[in-house]
Amino acid sequence: FQFIFPFSLKANASRTVIDYLQDINFTLFRLDDVDLENAYYGGFRLNHREVENYFLPLTANILFPIAQLEKGFQRYSKKLNVDGQLNTEHSTIPFKIHSIDIITCPFGLGFLTLRIEIQTISFTQSIEFAECLRKIKGEPNSFEIDFDGCTYPTIINFIVSRLCQQLPNFFNNDEVLFLEKEKMFVQSLLSIEGTESINLVDLYRFGTLCGYDSTGKPYVNANNSEFILHCLQGYTYDRFAPTSNYLTQQNCLVGLTTSEITAHSCSQTQRFYGFYYYALLLSLFHKLVLLKIANSYSAIHIEQDKQKIESLLYQLNSFTSNYFYTVYPLTSEGQEIFKLIRKSFRIDQLYANTKEILFSLVKYEDNNVAKNDSMLLLVLTLYTVICGIFSMNLFTHDLQGNIKLDHFKSYNPFEYFAVFIVFSGIIVVGTLAIKGITQWYQNITNRKKWVRNTVWSSKKKN
Repeated sequence: FQFIFPFSLKANASRTVIDYLQDINFTLFRLDDVDLENAYYGGFRLNHREVENYFLPLTANILFPIAQLEKGFQRYSKKLNVDGQLNTEHSTIPFKIHSIDIITCPFGLGFLTLRIEIQTISFTQSIEFAECLRKIKGEPNSFEIDFDGCTYPTIINFIVSRLCQQLPNFFNNDEVLFLEKEKMFVQSLLSIEGTESINLVDLYRFGTLCGYDSTGKPYVNANNSEFILHCLQGYTYDRFAPTSNYLTQQNCLVGLTTSEITAHSCSQTQRFYGFYYYALLLSLFHKLVLLKIANSYSAIHIEQDKQKIESLLYQLNSFTSNYFYTVYPLTSEGQEIFKLIRKSFRIDQLYANTKEILFSLVKYEDNNVAKNDSMLLLVLTLYTVICGIFSMNLFTHDLQGNIKLDHFKSYNPFEYFAVFIVFSGIIVVGTLAIKGITQWYQNITNRKKWVRNTVWSSKKKN
């Protein structure tokens, strides 16, 4: 299992959280470090060269940035090898946590990944294990997790209290990014013994996490076999059927295989820990960025938050140009599974809706700017005409040489009006000039900040 917890970082916290991870002995993950190929996967090996070649070069630059400060997915990992036990009403399930990843991403996002393995239990128990461990908040009297005699309500509580106590201080709790309320995403691969092919009902149960019912019996949340087949259609990856099948859902990516998973059966684990994992992370990143933009849009006061609107437009354009490519994996297999993941997350639909909403904002803003420009042009035209008729002819001769204030006492109403027009015009022009310079400076400052938070390719390379 790989349990993935998405989180949002506070503004400008990406650098400080990396410093913190290095202080608590997390190691920067790099594909050119071949010593890490056997470090985090519980006896299995991840071939770094094959993973890099699986993706297009531009995508690989995002997923595996060469330099530590390059924009992209900065992964920090730590080997744990910690034994634990899940205690539920129906089962006692021992497990081992192999390792943990904490990945910081552009747009202030991040992922925490736990790699966990269980062995020699029933199929329904494995489903119950996934459903319990993915919960971010424990339910009273439903289950508990035991480590060395200490119990915790959730696996996240254990990680935070024992391994990363300061990590929540970097989280932006105002942004809710859970794909399903208070639950993590689950990627899982299960080997089933004693069968030659995968039962599609079992695949459906595993994908929808149907474990035990209230009486402690295995259950499935649908009785109609045609309904089950309809749900599986379009979301099942059966290239390796009948011995292996994969199912993508909004909250999980599951694989069932009849093959024994050993250290020598590298193809299954290579897909699980490498190809599919990074394709999944990239898709989760896409979905969360779009949700984040949509959530920010919903909080905007359209007449007041012009800078926020500009920021959202920049984020969407930056996201599109730097991260939202049409095809990411290089192989046909990778493209097929990637399309299935995107389909289950409804990413294309979410992107289209977000783009439509924001560009309606652009149209509204353009119309508003055009109206303001027309009004400003009218005011300046009136000032110019009136100044030309009255001001320059009625009193400017009194401004030559040493100005005598006594002359102003003898002015008639038209001359006072001319004085008002001239000096108020100077004030208006000065105000507009100051406002323009201020907006120019703010635009430069904001753009630099937006670039730092979003664009992986913003730095010039020597």
